[in-house]
Amino acid sequence: MRELGLTLIYRCFIMLRFVAWRVLRPRAIGVRVVVRRGDEFLLVHHRGGAAPWGLPGGAIDRGEAPADAARREVLEESGCPVTITGLHGVFHYLAHGLSDYIIVFTAVADGSALPPVGDLEICDARFFHPDQLPVGVEAGSVRRIAEVRRGEHGLFTSW
Repeated sequence: MRELGLTLIYRCFIMLRFVAWRVLRPRAIGVRVVVRRGDEFLLVHHRGGAAPWGLPGGAIDRGEAPADAARREVLEESGCPVTITGLHGVFHYLAHGLSDYIIVFTAVADGSALPPVGDLEICDARFFHPDQLPVGVEAGSVRRIAEVRRGEHGLFTSW
């Protein structure tokens, strides 16, 4: 029952945020992280959305360095400490009334995924082999994993 309540609250929050973004049209800079553990990649499961699985990440706090935000977001969303290994690229996200930039880092896992319990946003975090990704992975996350597997970096394109 608690999980259902958290999911409903999360979905309401996302809807309100969407309306605010459509009205205010802010420009944001966020981070995402492609975290590797051997041949596996870390994905987090959001409580809502058509494609709830994706790379960990989020907003950069005021005065925070992007790489610090990347480490913090991975730890908050997955419980997994990481070492940043590089800058994968900067991507422009233009959809749903948003015009955001996402700085994507690569990292290696320094531990296991321990998903947060009772979190409003994230309900699971796991490592997956790229050939066995779960149903509902966000398309940009799938592209970033494929690019990292091909050894690409220094990218600047659309999410």
